[in-house]
Amino acid sequence: MSRFFRSFSLAMAAVAIVGAPVDLRAQTISPLPAQGSTALAPIGAVAPAFAGVSIKVGDEKVQPGGIAQVKVFVTEPMPISTAGASLSFGGFSSFEGIALNSPARDTLGVAVVRGSDLTLSILSPSATFGTNPDYPILTVAGRVATTTQIGSTFGLNVDVASLQLTDASGAAYPTHVNQGELVIAPILGIDDVMPGSADVAAEGVVTILGRGFQPTTKVKFKEVLLSQTDHVDSSHLQVTLAQPTRMHGQGIKIENRDGTQTTYFSYQRTARQGGSINPTLLDAVPIFSDSEVTDAFIAVDGATTGLALQNRQAFPVLIDAELLDGNGGLQAIAAVEVRPSQYVLAELSELFGVAYSPSQLVRVRSLAPIQVMGVAVDAAAHASPIAPR
Repeated sequence: MSRFFRSFSLAMAAVAIVGAPVDLRAQTISPLPAQGSTALAPIGAVAPAFAGVSIKVGDEKVQPGGIAQVKVFVTEPMPISTAGASLSFGGFSSFEGIALNSPARDTLGVAVVRGSDLTLSILSPSATFGTNPDYPILTVAGRVATTTQIGSTFGLNVDVASLQLTDASGAAYPTHVNQGELVIAPILGIDDVMPGSADVAAEGVVTILGRGFQPTTKVKFKEVLLSQTDHVDSSHLQVTLAQPTRMHGQGIKIENRDGTQTTYFSYQRTARQGGSINPTLLDAVPIFSDSEVTDAFIAVDGATTGLALQNRQAFPVLIDAELLDGNGGLQAIAAVEVRPSQYVLAELSELFGVAYSPSQLVRVRSLAPIQVMGVAVDAAAHASPIAPR
């Protein structure tokens, strides 16, 4: 790990320890151990360590009209199976992308976006979500309006009352949150990286889009060697990789000679294709796991079920979907063409034109690899992810 990213990780790893106070009146002093013994007898009761999950929201700076990537870390590794929370990012005029990260690459979620607020529901089938403190478990990219005044500050807040994190057994962790702050300032920044999620071969070129780039701007990738950096203009840098690299989740740090710097974690940005007649699905953003399939099943769940399909390819992909009954019998079929770097999220009745029930399945097939997940909406309009199988 480079010196730059080691210092970055350590800076994010400040953890709050909460424990019961020691009652000094109950302490006793034990005699010294026998000669030759290396063990010391306990002086008194020791306060237990905080056995929950501590969340850190990083501080960010962005200039008017720019994109800030908010990064949420766990400060000590903990295996998280499910997560839910409401977040408020008051300085954002729009959300540009949301990504999750876990070592098993199987974590998925749903974000319901209303104004500058997000409501998240997250599922990690392998419970590896939250087990790597060196990478953010969640990144949220948001754009700041061009009319935002320099010097303005906004809270980057997780609603503590709504935060719920569980382990693989379903037990809830105690939680602690360090909130973040967004400062509006003329600063070096990264808006996007292309390609964002692909596997790039050695000598492949990656383009960094942003603001404040100079001919002397330095670029570092986390644990990846670069062979060349080219300054195109103040908004574009191109770097040539010295070794094969998977871009999804890749940490990128840039720094100018005056000491200004920023860090960004890469993933492919996609845009929504079409809408939905269901108001919750219309406001929902599916957060896909970092895996692609050509054949998958989605269980029908909740009062309402949506099907989400995402195409990270550079060409359109035609996807065949089948609605099956509990015995595997075909009930309806639909064909959906998803354009490059776009996703579709619609209720099953919109896709198939027929009613459906919780006992049914949806089978999805395509010739090119795609991303697939379901979205369950309950009677209270709460949306949660359905993992493909």
